[in-house]
Formats: sequence, C-alpha cells, structure tokens
Amino acid sequence: METWVRRGRVRRQVATASAGLLVALTGCTTQKPPAAALRCSGAAAVDVAGARTGLPAQAAPGLRTRPRSVTTLPGGPSLVLAAGGGAPGVYRVDSEGDLLAGRLEGEGATQRWRTPLGEAFRPESALVGLAAPAGDDGPLIASAHHQHGEARRSEFRLLSAKGKVLLSCTWRPYDRDEHVELSPDGSVLVATRTRKKPRMSGSSTVADRHVEIYSTATGERLARARTTDYAQDGARVYGRLGSEVFAHEAGSGREVWRTDTGARLGDPRKTVSDPVFLAGDRVVVQASADHVVTALDAATGTKVWRGSLPGRVQSVHPLGKDRMLVHYRGGLAFTGPRGIERTQPVPAAPDGARQKLEHIVRADDGVMAAVLDQGDRSARALTVWGDTPALAEAPLRIPLPAPHVQAVLTDTVAYVLPWVPDGEQASLYAYDLTAEGRLLWRLDVPDRLHIEDSSGPDSTLHPFTEGLFGLDRATGWVLHPAP
Repeated sequence: METWVRRGRVRRQVATASAGLLVALTGCTTQKPPAAALRCSGAAAVDVAGARTGLPAQAAPGLRTRPRSVTTLPGGPSLVLAAGGGAPGVYRVDSEGDLLAGRLEGEGATQRWRTPLGEAFRPESALVGLAAPAGDDGPLIASAHHQHGEARRSEFRLLSAKGKVLLSCTWRPYDRDEHVELSPDGSVLVATRTRKKPRMSGSSTVADRHVEIYSTATGERLARARTTDYAQDGARVYGRLGSEVFAHEAGSGREVWRTDTGARLGDPRKTVSDPVFLAGDRVVVQASADHVVTALDAATGTKVWRGSLPGRVQSVHPLGKDRMLVHYRGGLAFTGPRGIERTQPVPAAPDGARQKLEHIVRADDGVMAAVLDQGDRSARALTVWGDTPALAEAPLRIPLPAPHVQAVLTDTVAYVLPWVPDGEQASLYAYDLTAEGRLLWRLDVPDRLHIEDSSGPDSTLHPFTEGLFGLDRATGWVLHPAP
C-alpha cells in the first residue's frame, strides 16, 4: 500500500491485480521540468497476454465458523493475485529490496523465485508498490517513489512472470500534483504536468494541466495535450477538456479521435476536476451541471448512450460486454448496451458521511457490492447491495463496530476489519449475509490492515478456497477454517 497526493487530497492506494497500473507519489517543487525527466534501460516492451477484463472475482466459500488457526507470514509491500479461488499467488518486497514470488499453500507461502530490485526499492526509504496488469501470467510492475530533496524520483521495474527484469525506468517529477503511470507492456510512460500559477493558497488549477506520453525506448515525448483529467489502458490515453473528450495512441502519440459531448464536463477554474472513467471498451464522463453521463466507444469515440444519474459518479466497473456497475453518490446503477437499466439508492448515513464502494464480487446468481459509510459519528453501516434474488428488492444494512473499516464479501459472508492505532489489538468480524447480517464470529488477528482511500474495490482481505488472507505494509496472515 502507498499514500499518494492527487487533486489536492491525500489518498491511499493498494496495488492489486485488478487495479492494473501504478500511481507515483511525487514531491513538491516550483522548478521547471528538467531536460531529461525520463531515463530507461532494457527492453522497450513485452507481449502482454491479455489485460484483465475488470470482471469481479467469483465468490469464494465463506468462513462461517470461527477459524481454527491464524498463520503469520513475513512481509513487505504485497500483491495478491487470483484470490477468488485456488491457491493465491503472493508477491512481496522484502527489507533488502528483493521481490519475492510465492503461493499460499497449506499453512504458509511457498517461495517460487526471488529477484533483486536494488536499494531504491527498500521499503524503509521509499514508497513501494506492486501491480500485475495481466494477472498471474505477468508481467509485473514494481515502483519505488522517493519523495524528498535532490533524490526525489520514481523508479519503475517491468518484470516477466518468472521474475526477469525487462525494463528499468527513472522518472524525475517536478510538481506535487504530478501523476505518473507505466503502461502494462512498459512501452510508454504517461504523466500529468501542471504549470503552477501564483495563488494565495499555493495550489494549482486544472486550467494549466497537461497529459504527456513518453517512449521508454527513446525517452522522447510523443504527445502533450491539455486536459483536466485522463485515463489510459496501455494502448490509448483518454482525456477531456470542456465539452470534448479525446484519445491519443500511446505508441505514436497521435490523436485518433476527438468527440464533443455537448455538455460542460469540467470547469478549468477549479482545483479539482471531474474524472474520466475507463471501463472495458467504454469511456465514461459526467457533466458537472446536470449529472448527465455519456458513454463513448473507446475505439472510435462514438457516443453509445447518454443517461442521467441523481448524484456524482464515484467509480465505474465493467461487468462484461456492454455492461457496467456505476457507483454514484447516493446509490448504484447497472448499465447495458442502451444505457442505464436501473438504479438502486443506497441509504445515506444520517450525518451525511461520504460513501465508498469497498468491494465487488460475482456470486452464482448475480453481482454483489459492499458500500461503506465513511464518517466519525454514529449510525455507521455497511450496505450490501446487488442483483441477486436476496438483495434485488432491498439492500442489506449492517451496523459497523467502528468508524473506519475495511470489508470484503463472499457469496455468504461479509468480513469487516476496523482500523485501530498501531500497537492495539485488531479484531476481525464475520457477518452472515444469508441471515440478515447477524454476527457469526469475532477473532483477534495479528495486525491491522492499512485503510486505503481509492475510487474502487481495492480491499486487502482476500477470500480463497482454503481460507482468508489479509495483508498490510508489514505483514501477512492466513485464517484457516475450523475442522
């Protein structure tokens, strides 16, 4: 897990297989960009077998009885793959900056290979993250972000599924709002650049923000376009400005399409802009004024459908061909080939706490989603909603034991882990989704999980066929079912 700053807010990001790409934490400076901000060595790209579709994992059997054992694993920044079933793959960076690949089997993790990444990847001196854009078949991306002084930089490594380092890149940021990503195949690096304007608050506006594409083979800047936000899938980079949405080819930097949606999509005078969402083969944007959502074909820029939602879109998740789950402020919506098919309001907390889509899982009879109230007052709850027969008519609302928690679902159980200060005992709660959310069991666990704050379901609790796996920045642990 890593903490990063973007659009004026501090967020935490968990690098997961479904997340796909890495985000860089950058420092703050007012100097002009150096002549050579990107330096790379090694292969320019690798063949990616196929990026993840974004489909939620199939629900693994839930631990309904109190687990018989808790096995602690040594750790470091970690990534879990294929956690929906089978033996999950676990990738960790140790204190020496080595990347270790293993697999959860029996009471612990068996090691498959180890690759030294270098001193720059020691977790004690950098924020280290991992991602696997194409799942367990590779490649893997490792990043190390150094924040302060003359050594401020972001290091990237692209590795094969067997741990061979294919590409090494160093990126030197110069602005605190900069956002950096390496494409899944390592062929390009995408970054935002914001020229600061003098303001009393010292912050920048989106009016002077650009997205830039760099070739990792030559270091050449391939494209630069003014945009209030962007998304990328490795093949193309998508941006928006005013009422227009555009796409640039990542490999060449050329603009391939530009579409006027006919609606004001972002106010350049604002510090925070409305985002661009990429879900499968659709680019989704929302108008600020009337909350009208427009879905575009990612290949051509053609308008596919338009529809209105009662709140601001928080995140968009593909569910298969032409289908998406949209989390908006105040509820969830299913979309199909012709647009929004239905919406389901999620009851708001009495204190108006922000809601966050914590986890999505695909059960045998539909899709289930967990939404958290994020606030410090009473009446906090976990809302479980879906299109399964048990939840289609009304969501299930489970009172939470603490203000800030992480949650993950299976088809029958919701696991909730409250945040606790370092040094205090952490406890895991299990709730029965088939019996109106009653408490099944409570169990002390070795360490708390870091609470992340991202726009999607990036939980760090992982159900699998033989138990439940939890991890944080320092340790990992496994719960096994009772006999």
